[in-house]
Amino acid sequence: MVNNVEKPVIDEIRRVVQSELSDVFHLDVFVRGEYDHNGDPFLRVEFVFDPRNGPLNPQKVKSLGRHVGEALQDLNEDRFPVFSFKTLAEQTGETA
Repeated sequence: MVNNVEKPVIDEIRRVVQSELSDVFHLDVFVRGEYDHNGDPFLRVEFVFDPRNGPLNPQKVKSLGRHVGEALQDLNEDRFPVFSFKTLAEQTGETA
C-alpha cells in the first residue's frame, strides 16, 4: 500500500539530495510513501543517475539520511527516508 507524499516534501527531498550529490549527473529523484512489513510508514527515495562521471561518493551517500531527515523535520514530516540508487540502465532495464 502506498500513501501520498505532499509536494513540498518531495521538492525538499529532491533539493537536498541534488545538493548533496551535486557532483553526480543525476537524472531524477523519485519519492513515494510506503509501509514496511510492520505497517510503519516510510519514504522511499530513489535516485537515478548516469555513472559516466564516476561512481557515487560513499561518504556523501552515507550522510544523506541525516541531511534529508533534518530538512523533513522543518516540514513536520516524520517518516524515515530509505534510499536506493540506480543507474539509468538499471532504471530502464537495459543491459550493458
